[in-house]
Amino acid sequence: MVTMKDVGREAGVSAMTVSNVLRGNDNVSPATAQRVREAADKLHYRLNTTSLSARSLRVNTSRKADRYGTIGLAIYELDRPYPSQLASLISQAAEARGYQTVVQETRINERNERSIIQRMSNQFCDGLIFSSSRLTVQEIEQLSNHRPTVLLDDDRPQQDIDTILTPCKVGAYDAIRYLYGRGYRRIGIIGGDSAEWESETALLANHDVRHRRLLGCRRAFDELGVPRETVRLVDCEWNETAAREAMHRNETAVRECDALFCMTDTIAFGTIRGLKDLGIGVPEDVAVMGFDGIAMGEITVPSLTTVAVDIGEVARRAIDLLIRRIVSEPGLARQRVIVGHRIERRESA
Repeated sequence: MVTMKDVGREAGVSAMTVSNVLRGNDNVSPATAQRVREAADKLHYRLNTTSLSARSLRVNTSRKADRYGTIGLAIYELDRPYPSQLASLISQAAEARGYQTVVQETRINERNERSIIQRMSNQFCDGLIFSSSRLTVQEIEQLSNHRPTVLLDDDRPQQDIDTILTPCKVGAYDAIRYLYGRGYRRIGIIGGDSAEWESETALLANHDVRHRRLLGCRRAFDELGVPRETVRLVDCEWNETAAREAMHRNETAVRECDALFCMTDTIAFGTIRGLKDLGIGVPEDVAVMGFDGIAMGEITVPSLTTVAVDIGEVARRAIDLLIRRIVSEPGLARQRVIVGHRIERRESA
């Protein structure tokens, strides 16, 4: 069994320095800390977070024997409905299993992601749930000191990190088929990537949510015999303000559509507001459909037809898988889980 002394010998430092680095203490120079992480990575050394939690439990005698442990959740945004709802459900699922959750916002920024992983990877954090990372798997494992980690919606070919995925391809495919089945023939896409729409190779080369959903749309249109060049794509950032502004900038293209598939529910909310600004009624003049199934969509006017992801399942599966690795199955083969979905038919389409 590899020990801290072995890692220290490999890195040319003391076992105490190794301990400080792997517990997230910041009293070690960045160069030395990097050398220690590389040595730990080379020797496949994993900090024993279970025993750390046990020591933490003995110190804090106010906790019940079956309720201890902390999970770090790094999520891309907290001021948007979908990620905030997901963060809440993950916290609830963790609490039901006897764990507390520390939540941090990354803003999909590499510097933030590195800092957050390092700070979470201390003696109080037993495992990590990490979303929309721009870091490589090697960086994540090194920065987390090889703690158990689950990625959310990151479908890159990771070697050793579990991932929980929303049904991007099949969900978008089903959305286009649903709209077409309702009689709509001029279906536009809001929040896509027009530069890569024509290239399946480019779409396949990207493993993020946007490109996976676009790939599902493309395959649906191909099967339906709809020429790809006739599909109106409106590029915009994935928030309601950008979507509303995109309606104004692309009024001519939007008016040529009889249905709009929005890549997220949040985009759909902004799209509906922008259409209202232009005097275009939903669904009287154009149908609008979203993707996510967040709770807010049920109470908007009109209520939002959407690809409803089982967000609760995302939370439960992420927590269950992470705790299995923390407690009993650290050697479990890498898991890739796609959660379920349904078409939630409401007023907007």
